[in-house]
This record gives sequence, structure tokens and C-alpha cells, in this order.
Amino acid sequence: MHNRIACYTVVLAVLLVSAVSANAAELKIGVVDFQQIIAKSEPGKKFETELTQEGQQMEAEVEKNKEELKQMKEKLEREAMVMSDKAKEEKQIEFNVKLSNLQKKQAQFRKDFLNKQRQGVEKFRNEVLEIAHEIGKKEKFSLIISKDALLYMDTAVDITPAVIKQLNQRHKQ
Repeated sequence: MHNRIACYTVVLAVLLVSAVSANAAELKIGVVDFQQIIAKSEPGKKFETELTQEGQQMEAEVEKNKEELKQMKEKLEREAMVMSDKAKEEKQIEFNVKLSNLQKKQAQFRKDFLNKQRQGVEKFRNEVLEIAHEIGKKEKFSLIISKDALLYMDTAVDITPAVIKQLNQRHKQ
């Protein structure tokens, strides 16, 4: 559904620009590949590295807690024969509480991670849009669109390398 809307938007934009630019000598279109910008630009690589490290830290903490629960369960099973019913019940309740807390922690980590990812991508996207706008004005593009909305493009219209270069220069300062 989202891709269909994006496709219709691109077609509509091209038609509108074509109609408006009918008297113009040339229709200049540029294309930006957002995924390539994230993968190849210095700020994009840094963002991905930070996100990966944070995800690994969260995963390590969860794995540590899982191991503690595993050991707790094994101990409970080993000692169950010599424990009173009341002691077994207390240990089982303690285990269930810790398991529930772990599940809540996992859900919170997932939520936090996705939120950080979304915020980072949005911030990055806004900066890329700003740079694409600057390049569009400077080089007199009629239209700059995202590669995600295209089925085919000639590589001559790809301005992604120029955006990456400008983005890297901004972040060196």
C-alpha cells in the first residue's frame, strides 16, 4: 500500500513538473538512494555502528538474565525433592516473578531500540533532504526523488554520491 502511494506520488510529480516545464528546454531529474547514503556515508556508518553496539549491549544483558533464570530453575528442580511444599511454592513464585520481569525488560529494550532507530533515521533523513534540496537549487534540478519509489532509473540521474560527499563534509567540521 505504502509503495503504491509512493509510486503514484512520483508519477503525479513527474506529470506536474512536465506540465509546468513544457516550455523549459530541459527537465532535470535527480535520484537519491537513502539506503546507500546510510551505508556509505561516514555519519551513516557511525549511526549504524552505535545502533549495533547498543543492540549488542541490550542482548548481552538479556542473555545474562536468561542464564541466571536457567540456573535458578535447575537449582529448583534439583532441590525440589528435599524442599517443603511451601518452600517450593515460594521458589516457584520467585522464579515466575523474575521470568516476568525479564520478559518486560526484553519488551522495553525492543521498544527503546526501535524508538532510537526511528529517531536516528528521521534525523538522518531530514539532513539528507536538506542537502538534496540545496543540491537541487544549486544545480537547478526540476525534481529530486527517492530511489525507493522507482522501478528503473538511469544511473546518470543518481545524485547519491554528491549527497554523501556533502554529508561527510558537514560532519567533518
